[in-house]
Amino acid sequence: MKLGIKRALWIAGLVILLAAGGFWAYQSWVSPKGSSSTSASGVYTQVVEVRRGDLTAAVSVVGQLQAVRQVEMVFERMSGTAELKELRVKAGQEVKAGEVLAAIDPTPYEQALEEARAALQAAEETLKELEAPATELEVAQAELAVAKAQVQLEQAKAELASIQSPDLAKLERNVESARLNLQIAQLQQTLAEHESLAKNIRDLQYAVNWYQRRIRDLEALVSKGKANLEQTQELATAQEKLGELQANLALYQSQHQLSLQSAALAVSQAQKALAEAEEALVEGRAGGDALAVAQARLAVQEVEVALRKARQDRDELVQGPDEAKLASARADVERKRLALQEAQRALEGTKLVAPFDGTVLAVHVDQGDRISANTVVLVLADLGELEVVASVDETVIRQVRVGQPAIVTFDALPGKEFRGQVKEVPLRGELQGGVTVYSVPIRLEGVEGQPLLVGMTANVVIQVGQVRDALLVPALALQRVSGAYQVLVEAGNGEAVAVPVEVGLSDGTYVQVVRGLNEGDRVVVQMSAGQSNIFGQMRMMMGPEAGGPPPGTPAGR
Repeated sequence: MKLGIKRALWIAGLVILLAAGGFWAYQSWVSPKGSSSTSASGVYTQVVEVRRGDLTAAVSVVGQLQAVRQVEMVFERMSGTAELKELRVKAGQEVKAGEVLAAIDPTPYEQALEEARAALQAAEETLKELEAPATELEVAQAELAVAKAQVQLEQAKAELASIQSPDLAKLERNVESARLNLQIAQLQQTLAEHESLAKNIRDLQYAVNWYQRRIRDLEALVSKGKANLEQTQELATAQEKLGELQANLALYQSQHQLSLQSAALAVSQAQKALAEAEEALVEGRAGGDALAVAQARLAVQEVEVALRKARQDRDELVQGPDEAKLASARADVERKRLALQEAQRALEGTKLVAPFDGTVLAVHVDQGDRISANTVVLVLADLGELEVVASVDETVIRQVRVGQPAIVTFDALPGKEFRGQVKEVPLRGELQGGVTVYSVPIRLEGVEGQPLLVGMTANVVIQVGQVRDALLVPALALQRVSGAYQVLVEAGNGEAVAVPVEVGLSDGTYVQVVRGLNEGDRVVVQMSAGQSNIFGQMRMMMGPEAGGPPPGTPAGR
């Protein structure tokens, strides 16, 4: 904002100086035979003779001092956001090319690199397997896979045929066999209920009951003190015998229960087998179960697909890989290699490394801040080579050419002038305050050892053109009518005639006349008396240094 205000003030002052210098100059350039007058309407008239002279046209703009090599350093390869782990520099610090200036956590990028390396290795192994010729063992294994698939296909087809055309006689035999098996199971269940284990259990249960009663009687005598020694000993013997009988009873009961459960299970299984056989017979007589037929057909199709796959694998082993597969595998290897290179660059990008020897102009973040790929961490510049970037607006950019000389001054160094040259004319500008402005770099000469700092405001005068021995008239003599220029030329009878002219270069004070006038023609300049007074006062205040040539000398002489 300050640069824009300063630029406007510089241009406004220059315009006033040029106008004042122009008026003073053509005042001093008037022919001795010329005349001047003021009409009653207050219009001041001056007659000026067209003369030849040299003319230098210039564009005056404002710019800023910058380093030719200056870079805003960012972690451009990072993804998302990250914490700035290291910040090793500060503003004003000088660094060397290759020096690490800042860093973020490399852990996720190291993991990504390892994953990319593993993916490349897998792709290379796949390609190697495709390119390698098949061994005899691999071919034999492929032939075996084909043979197995063929056997499975025959079995699936047989199963389908069996379901679609069942053997009714066999199904009837299966039903009869299942019925007999059920009868046998039921008979075995009946025998299990009346086998010898049941008698033993009954006998043991009787004995247990007898001993329990006897023990109760003996315990009653002992508790009343009426039991003799023989009865006391009998009580102990009876208790021991009761324990043995109870253990045997439990064993026989568990064995008998297991026998009954096994018999019942056999009966249940026989009943289920009979039901399935009867159902199969019913389905066979009805032409087969539709669901079973569909499942068998599906099984046949699956085995057929497996057989085709086995044959294809065998053929590829014998004939070698398909060129399309080879090309795809090679392309995959190349993609994985590029991904590995990108991952490597991303890991290297976790460090900001100085690209050249320079000075840190500014640091915009602190260690520990969260940053992204767009965050400018610091600005690095090579202060050994400086240039001025001049702001040239769209109205005069067409006059600027590469190689044109320039004079540069700095507000910070009053009285010093530096020579320069236009390095480049950009093709694209930026909109500033409703006007498109182009940033034109100016190469400087003789600034070594000068106390210049990046960012200083510079006043630039670019010499955009020069002509020698040209017809010149004061710029104030030109009139613009209907888009064309004309001047008032004094006729022989004292009248002024409007003559159209084609103009060339102008330095703001004088204008080159390309066509329409001859040397010695007398042109009329008209302005208000107020304007003439203002310019007269400027002339008195500024003197010859205001920009006009010495009296009697055309512009540029």
